[in-house]
Amino acid sequence: MIPFNPDIFKMGYIILYRNDGGIFGNGIMAKQISAGFNPEDASYTHSEISGGGEHAINISPPLSKLVKITEVHKNRYVKLMRYKNDDYESYKRYKVAYFSASLCNRGYDFPGIFSFLFKWIKQNNRLYFCSEGSAWALRMCFPTALGPQENSEIMPAHFLREEFSVVWEGIITA
Repeated sequence: MIPFNPDIFKMGYIILYRNDGGIFGNGIMAKQISAGFNPEDASYTHSEISGGGEHAINISPPLSKLVKITEVHKNRYVKLMRYKNDDYESYKRYKVAYFSASLCNRGYDFPGIFSFLFKWIKQNNRLYFCSEGSAWALRMCFPTALGPQENSEIMPAHFLREEFSVVWEGIITA
């Protein structure tokens, strides 16, 4: 395994975090398994768009924000993903990061998480949860990415499908 190096984390790459055993993460994992994902893929329960190096846009309660992954996610196991598209790698990943950054300082979509779990709850279309915001940023540049689902239906495990490739995986260290 290649050791952690923040230089591998390029702007616009998708960072997937493995469940660390919390009740919220366990619930997301169970929902992903019930949606048909295998247990390994379902174990990735949080996504962020990399800002490059140690920075990422973290869409989590109460507000989305820029974070240093070496502080906020130290010792977490991650998969760093890239979208398989030549335009993505050559220049559009920067735009994906730009669109993700535009979500900073927005409130977290609590109703969206609950509508994700319970379809009868109405979702707010101005707020985002992690995988929804990551999907929105990617689809601003690649509208057909991730298939026909609405952004609000995208789960972290969707970023492990074959239209993505693993750049690096391992534990984030300081």
